[in-house]
Amino acid sequence: MPRTNAKEPLIKAARDLFSSKGFDGTGVDEIAETIGIKGPTIYKYFKNKEDLLKAVIDNAEAEYAKGMGASKQILDEVSSGKDLKEYVLKSLDFTLKNDTVKKMRKLLNMEQYRNTTLAKLATWHQLTYLLNIYTALFQKMMDRGQMVKGDAEIIALEFVSPITVMVQLLDREPRKKKEAFQTIEKHIDVFLERYGFV
Repeated sequence: MPRTNAKEPLIKAARDLFSSKGFDGTGVDEIAETIGIKGPTIYKYFKNKEDLLKAVIDNAEAEYAKGMGASKQILDEVSSGKDLKEYVLKSLDFTLKNDTVKKMRKLLNMEQYRNTTLAKLATWHQLTYLLNIYTALFQKMMDRGQMVKGDAEIIALEFVSPITVMVQLLDREPRKKKEAFQTIEKHIDVFLERYGFV
């Protein structure tokens, strides 16, 4: 018996298939079959496959924002080196365990050279979003005398880059989690000492 509302199951099925087979490698009929409906039924909910991709992205972005916390939240909650380390480790735990986030990261890595929308989203998540948050945070902490003064944007880039590289490593080789987390913790500790966090 067909579902009365297949929109959410279609989004999940599309996300799962896009992340394993790529956007172009996944057919509309295949997505529909995954949840037990016929291909043309998709057009009751989405104009086309691109519209379905947009829904997949919107759904994942909402889940990501909820799990990571608003950027304003980090500015209010982090006021010491200890707070910063706790926030980063908590964020990493979420981003490495959340199924939607992991699958979207895989999709972005796969499609960033073929799909303009996904390429922009990859840059946003791997660089721009993190740089914006940590630049604002470090500038605020500098202004409050909680860390050594300097170019907040360059310092933010120095902070997030090794962590991003470790996340990419763990996506490829999850068995290296222990070593990667040790490296990240050492990186954070060295960073906190270098910039005189209080």
